[in-house]
Amino acid sequence: MSSCNKDYNTIGTNLITNKPFDTNIEEIPLFVKMKKIPPYALNQIQTFQLGTYNDNIFGKSEVTFLSQLTMESVSPVFGIFNQDDEINGVDDNIAAIPEEETLKDVFLDIPFFTNVDDDDNDGVINLYDIDSNDPESDSDGDGLSDIYETQMGQNPLNPDTDGDGILDSDDDDSVNPDAGTTIYELDSLMGNSNAKFKLKVSELDYYLRVFDPASNFEQFQQYYSNNEIPSSFSGTVLFDDEIEINSKELVFYNEDDPDTTDQDESETVKERLSPRIRVSLDKGFFQKKIIDNEGSSNLESNENLKLFLKGLVIKAYDFSDPLMMILNFNEAEVRLVYDYKKYNKNGTDDDTDDDVIDDVESNYSLKMNGYKLNSVKNEPYPAAIYNAIYDTITNPKSVYLKGGAGVMAEIELFKDSEGIDVLDKIKSKQWLINEANLTLHIDKEMLSSSGGIIEPSRLYLFDLKSQAPLIDYFIDNSTGNNKNNDKIFHGGLIELDDDKNGLMYKIRISEHIKNIIRKDSTNLKLGLVVSSDISNSMNTAVLESETMSFTPLSSAINPLGTVLIGPSPSAENYDKRMRLNLYYTEINND
Repeated sequence: MSSCNKDYNTIGTNLITNKPFDTNIEEIPLFVKMKKIPPYALNQIQTFQLGTYNDNIFGKSEVTFLSQLTMESVSPVFGIFNQDDEINGVDDNIAAIPEEETLKDVFLDIPFFTNVDDDDNDGVINLYDIDSNDPESDSDGDGLSDIYETQMGQNPLNPDTDGDGILDSDDDDSVNPDAGTTIYELDSLMGNSNAKFKLKVSELDYYLRVFDPASNFEQFQQYYSNNEIPSSFSGTVLFDDEIEINSKELVFYNEDDPDTTDQDESETVKERLSPRIRVSLDKGFFQKKIIDNEGSSNLESNENLKLFLKGLVIKAYDFSDPLMMILNFNEAEVRLVYDYKKYNKNGTDDDTDDDVIDDVESNYSLKMNGYKLNSVKNEPYPAAIYNAIYDTITNPKSVYLKGGAGVMAEIELFKDSEGIDVLDKIKSKQWLINEANLTLHIDKEMLSSSGGIIEPSRLYLFDLKSQAPLIDYFIDNSTGNNKNNDKIFHGGLIELDDDKNGLMYKIRISEHIKNIIRKDSTNLKLGLVVSSDISNSMNTAVLESETMSFTPLSSAINPLGTVLIGPSPSAENYDKRMRLNLYYTEINND
């Protein structure tokens, strides 16, 4: 060990003041213009809507869905033998008989997007959990904790699991009749999920070609959201009736085998399906189009099928209340359930006396692959919105935003309401930038006076020239409780007031501003849109326009809208005006 016992002298203590630096905030002006988003191209979109959405500011939107169909396997064999073997037989194989495949049912299945989020892992999803952070909470009030009932095989959402009149806490012999059941929360439904509506399924009479003949078939055919294919090319109606949404899983049981008297197979679950729209389609149509075409060239390839059976059109209408559904069409299918004749030797190959012909059930699926499209019809916007869009001179009092073929904002930072650029003035200050936030207050008064709307959960900010997010987006790897809440620091997430109404959005763009002020990056115009998931930063083309050539995919599939307090609001909203808040440090020269 060593030490130093010399005294140190302190020098220069009067050269630096007690407070050498000051930290302040500067409110930076910005200039905003709004643009009408043209109809967008659907070719790259993988999320589709169905239904009617009506808000009290932008009006009503009606969305129809259409899709091509593909086979789960080409040149399908229904039953055991192909059609040629059924007709001509197979040498020395007595089992090769005409199978007489006949459809029993045809189901159109369109699953909902669902979640089973359970933050405290107590077996009760957050939607129904009285306290989703406490596994010892008692959601059904029977005196037993949720986690205990789950571990014991009881239903934590039913105080009397077996329905015998004795609470679970006092029942020593309780058997859960719903063991294995999954409780789901339906996702991506905007409006009244209890609404009744009619669903119409029709044959598509229009071939969705891959290549554009106008380009000598050298470029892909573009289909846009304003297409009128469903209204002009809907053919044979396969289903048309009223339905309503059921959030429960679908459970199917085996048929009881009469030969096993000591066992009831009908009590055994055969299949469980997540919640979905399920309707029965015209059996005769699919018998003729699919089953009876076994072995024909129409089913040799999916391209042949798309020429023969061009697809389906699905329309929802006559809603008791408006409801827009974003559905999992990527997992949708047409399920064909059919019977066929099977030669049964009963295990005695050399004795034909006990041979019988059985009816056997099987199934086959047509998937919704190939082109999938929406057809969107929007009501004209009110005059106030159109006037705001076409006023490119005045810094607006209100900023309107709407997804889909809606409205976006173009933002120029460091430019005041007179159009004067203040960037050089800011650069001359020699400030050290600590943080920069774009602050966007929601016009609560306008939303409330209009009757209220469903507010978008997020806004997305991007560079209009590069068509990409800002640098702050890329360096933010923070995660939330779901992918829609990732990139928390960059932000854009809605902030709510005590009544759970939207208050404001804040987007942190500190690195972007530092690059402009200190590294002389170009102060480019920014785009602002509503979004559904900013983890997807891809874009899609829009119909030819003088003002824009693309829109973000995450905005195209979002039907919601909002109104923000603009950069030049009325006097009472001046403190909530749209602005860039710049937090900085500077040397104190006093």
